[in-house]
Amino acid sequence: MKRHIIFTDKEVRLNKYLAQTGICSRREADKLMEKKMIAVNGHHVAPGVKVKNGDAITILGDENPCYYFLYNKPRGEIVLPKKEKGVELDPVGRLDKESEGLILYTNDFRVTEQLLHPRHAHKKEYTVTVREKPTPRVERLLMAGIRTQEAAYKPAEKVTLFPETNKIVITLTEGKKHEIRRMLNALNLTIMKLVRTKILFFGSSTTKEGMLRELTKLEKAKLLSELSLKEQSHIL
Repeated sequence: MKRHIIFTDKEVRLNKYLAQTGICSRREADKLMEKKMIAVNGHHVAPGVKVKNGDAITILGDENPCYYFLYNKPRGEIVLPKKEKGVELDPVGRLDKESEGLILYTNDFRVTEQLLHPRHAHKKEYTVTVREKPTPRVERLLMAGIRTQEAAYKPAEKVTLFPETNKIVITLTEGKKHEIRRMLNALNLTIMKLVRTKILFFGSSTTKEGMLRELTKLEKAKLLSELSLKEQSHIL
């Protein structure tokens, strides 16, 4: 059991406060409230509750060890949380059902927030096979940024064309929903296959399709170092 005293100059949602103070993610806070494992001033609370300065927060339950896994998702599979070593791990970002490739899984919400927030601009590489032959115009437009009906997408970090195999290798730092599919659709290209081949320094050659593997100590240390995070043994 942990007890925390709220210090804030205005009312704030409890899940937001717990995330901002580094105690747990908003999603984890809501889960704990649903399980009646968080109390405010001695009373169990539900997701959506607000807290104010001086409120006492009590969190029940054991601390969870930090785990980090890499998964190579096959085509046709829906991305969902996974349970390993008795702990629920969340996917860091998504791949749609028809896409495949690398996904990080962890219960360390600091890693999730770092990799998903656009301001950190972490690189992800995708190899896309299209029906049409990609031309230099495709590279030029992707490197300039694309605006579609759904959103405006930042310029790609790097684009490499392989016209002989109808492949395009694209490095992005933004990560909006269906970003590559919408950008290439705007360029009148038909995607036949979309694979995320790299996240940060992790390449797909280290993990076979359908394989979920825990990061080595060296990989974990390098991951946290690249994200400027300190290693810690437990989360909440």
